[in-house]
Amino acid sequence: MKIAVASSGDDIKSEASRFFGRAQFFIIAEIKNGKIEFFKSVANSATSESSGAGIKAAQLIANEGVDAIISTAIGPNAFELLNNLNIKIYKSTQGSVEENLKLFNQGKLQEVTSPATTRGRRGGRIL
Repeated sequence: MKIAVASSGDDIKSEASRFFGRAQFFIIAEIKNGKIEFFKSVANSATSESSGAGIKAAQLIANEGVDAIISTAIGPNAFELLNNLNIKIYKSTQGSVEENLKLFNQGKLQEVTSPATTRGRRGGRIL
């Protein structure tokens, strides 16, 4: 299974990002038999977009062929795109990317079934 985690840094030890569309990086991890087989860092080119960052980030993730994303909050447009592509969404917890992946493996992360409704800090848009 291929999992993407919104991250504030380019390493598995980095903190999970509070944002999806404006996360600095996504850590893509391949999980087999409950273990992280490998991971790679993908810079999020959508961070500097004036609008549509969530959709662009969702497209980036989809192009990586992931099965699931772990993030704090995903806006309605990105949520719909990920849902249409059958990419499951799980709510991250405070901590590192690695900690979130371990919690995912243990079945301790909540699956997200609706988009975020709270507003982000950038001009009132959902991040």
